[in-house]
Amino acid sequence: MQFEHVVQVNDLTDDNIPNITRAQLWDGIALRATEPHRFLIGLDEFDLEWQSKDQLKRRLELPGVVVHDVVTFDEPHSVQYDIIPTVEVAGGSLTMTIEEPEPDALFVRFRYWARYVEDMGEELPYDLFVQQAYIATDIDTIRIIRDRVTLN
Repeated sequence: MQFEHVVQVNDLTDDNIPNITRAQLWDGIALRATEPHRFLIGLDEFDLEWQSKDQLKRRLELPGVVVHDVVTFDEPHSVQYDIIPTVEVAGGSLTMTIEEPEPDALFVRFRYWARYVEDMGEELPYDLFVQQAYIATDIDTIRIIRDRVTLN
């Protein structure tokens, strides 16, 4: 499955919603990697196995599955998550890219690529369900980032 969508961060036409800066947005999408419990519902346990300047490796315990991934930071542009394939998890990736088509008009593009451990046959209904879950999680990610900025 390959899938992408864009979430608007700042609405330059609505003065009632305060804008956040690119630096604040970057800090938030980087935080999703280093503190996933703030963003992922159902995360049972999280371990940071190692970290360098621009990469880290994590172990995530989710209901019924353990996921290992490597996260690569391209500050201040994008964060890429690469799931390490196992018997239970076929692997995949997520890239979150900050886009700014004009000053302060911030968006985040979410690009997903996933494989399945088992042949799903007609994958479309399952893919649509997964895509809807991804969209909801990504919209919530931007809301959490905005909430953190306005509360600080």
